[in-house]
Amino acid sequence: MERMILAREEDRGMKGECLLVVFVLSLVTGFVGIPIGAILSGVMQRVLKDSSPLIQYGFFLGAIAVAMLIGLIYGIKSIDMKNHTICSKCKGKMRPMTEMDGIFQIPAAGEESYQNPLPYLAENMVRVPSVSAISGGHRGCYVCGYKCEKCGDRMVRIKDFLPRRGCCEDKGTYYFSYTEFSLARGKEDFIN
Repeated sequence: MERMILAREEDRGMKGECLLVVFVLSLVTGFVGIPIGAILSGVMQRVLKDSSPLIQYGFFLGAIAVAMLIGLIYGIKSIDMKNHTICSKCKGKMRPMTEMDGIFQIPAAGEESYQNPLPYLAENMVRVPSVSAISGGHRGCYVCGYKCEKCGDRMVRIKDFLPRRGCCEDKGTYYFSYTEFSLARGKEDFIN
């Protein structure tokens, strides 16, 4: 009888430990990890029931380590892409075509808004040498052209801003096809 009670307590302890491992696995893998962790737990309890707890923990910790490694790889990849725009056609890196963004002034003042950014910006941008040259109360744009390293596709990023006391208040960022924007602008090389 005493042996049976000890076996039940030991069984409860193992189930509790397995549930804890499933819980941690679920936290690591997120919402989808809950059913996957439960299924893995059930399967592994049957497969590894005669194994030592060390081997059982090692199996589950190995799965967690693999999930963390995959997350780390994606994290490093996203950090690498942080300063680059990604091509919408081939998902390759797009590099800036110039070392510095071009600075342009637009007629919009303060909190004024405009409906269609492509024609408005293309028709109204006036090149200025620096942010300090933008008339008081008017807004400016940083313009940068990008070219994909893989497929050669080009695009334009325009950051609309309002200069205020030495800093720039962001008013929006727009992305356009290089060809589409240069046609609307009427110039092929509108950045330089």
